[in-house]
Amino acid sequence: MINLVLAIIFTVLGLGLFGFSIYKSVTIVKNPSPKTINYKNEVLKISYLVLAIGISSVLAFLFMSKNNGYNISTGEYFELIFGGFLFGVALPSLIDSFIIHYYGKEIEKKIDKILFTSLISSIFVGIIGLWLVTNSFADDLRYPLVNGFSFKNGLSRPDISSVSGEFRIQFYALFILAGAILVYFVCDHRFYKEYGEHGILESTFYVAFPAGIIGARIGFVIGEWETKFKGQPFVEVFKIWNGGLTIIWGALIGIIAGVIWFKTRKKQYNLWLAIDVIVPAILLAQAVGRIGNFFNCEVHGLEVSAEAWRFLPKIVLNNMTYSTGQGIGYASSGNIFLPLFFIEGIINLAGYFVIRYAFGKGLKKYIELGDLGALYLVWYGYTRTILEPLRHPSFNMGKDGYWSWIWSLGFIFGGMLLICANHVVRYYLNKKKNNAKLLNLSCKSWLISTISIFAVGLILVVIGSIVMSQNTYSKTIGLNAFNNGLIVLVSGVSIWCLLGVTLPSLIDKIKYAK
Repeated sequence: MINLVLAIIFTVLGLGLFGFSIYKSVTIVKNPSPKTINYKNEVLKISYLVLAIGISSVLAFLFMSKNNGYNISTGEYFELIFGGFLFGVALPSLIDSFIIHYYGKEIEKKIDKILFTSLISSIFVGIIGLWLVTNSFADDLRYPLVNGFSFKNGLSRPDISSVSGEFRIQFYALFILAGAILVYFVCDHRFYKEYGEHGILESTFYVAFPAGIIGARIGFVIGEWETKFKGQPFVEVFKIWNGGLTIIWGALIGIIAGVIWFKTRKKQYNLWLAIDVIVPAILLAQAVGRIGNFFNCEVHGLEVSAEAWRFLPKIVLNNMTYSTGQGIGYASSGNIFLPLFFIEGIINLAGYFVIRYAFGKGLKKYIELGDLGALYLVWYGYTRTILEPLRHPSFNMGKDGYWSWIWSLGFIFGGMLLICANHVVRYYLNKKKNNAKLLNLSCKSWLISTISIFAVGLILVVIGSIVMSQNTYSKTIGLNAFNNGLIVLVSGVSIWCLLGVTLPSLIDKIKYAK
């Protein structure tokens, strides 16, 4: 009992100090006279609070493990102490650095650089800390882990069917919400840098987020109507707490609703900038949301050897031995289910930075406003197109499993088509105004680019057609020859859309040369 009491005391103390550090950070950024603030001293004071939170975190973890009777070795105690301190320090450092860096005013350049470094490093330090902490007692936990809270039975587990019809708060929903909030703050800061004002996107967030949830549910119901809803009471359509969302439709409907709202209610701001800022950031929300799939034991592939995935944290590896897919249950001894949710989460995270920096900054000279939003469709389309056939059949949507896969292919082609339309329309509108955006390239350069795009597209179309012909259409989704060929074929046709970027300039260069 004494260990439980001490664990509670240090947990409450840590949370209290955490709350106080946030209060101090908010007080600093809300000071009406920012020039009078000594940021160096204020940041130093908050650092002391952060250190105290780290110590409280260590003690809370220690007494919690003793109260639960975990069988922890000496090496695991080191992981618990060191990891607990890193995690306890990283979380408040992340939040406080974020608040002061993004919302503070008149901050010295040197201090602001330290805050930004602290913000970024805290993410990685926190992940390492959490990894070490969970590793220390991972083997003492019961798997699968709880995935939500049932008002009737308390913490609910994904392997207990008796709570499937109850209303409960799912961790999946909390991670989706956390991802959406992260995206809001990231985008809000981008707009603050552009317009010097916070809160511009607040109403758009309130419209787009619930619209996305509704869209995700509608897409799931349509895709699974024959398999899960036909013949059932219509009220089952609304029981979203039982699970059932398709992110592809959620993203699509959320984007459409957000664009319409922003266009009609925020006319004084650049809609195309909003699209380029917000839409790629959806990948961040999706990466966070995939953590919810971990707790739900879903979005898995077929069984694979656990040994090949030893690099994963123990808690993840152990939880991957169970899957909630229909008729699956526990994996064979020594095996786990392929963690496709984890793979997709990493790809989504990488996608945001590729679109935001590699394309957004690296190719800034060549792109138009709106291109980055369209590239989100292409990136996510390819991600799902490749990973969807690798899923366990119970997690594929529709009677034949092709529902989400076909939509993914549509995302690829639709995104490239939007880029083409964006460049063609802008080119001729600017030309009409005698303000054509003619890049400083020769006619020869445009000709080479056009021929290259056409040739690459043609090669892919031919290869895709040949590969498709090697295998007839299969009613079960998978990376067979037909599907592989179709992916290559769609890629080729999509690349041809880029001719809309080069042809207008090439034609005008030829006319000008004459």
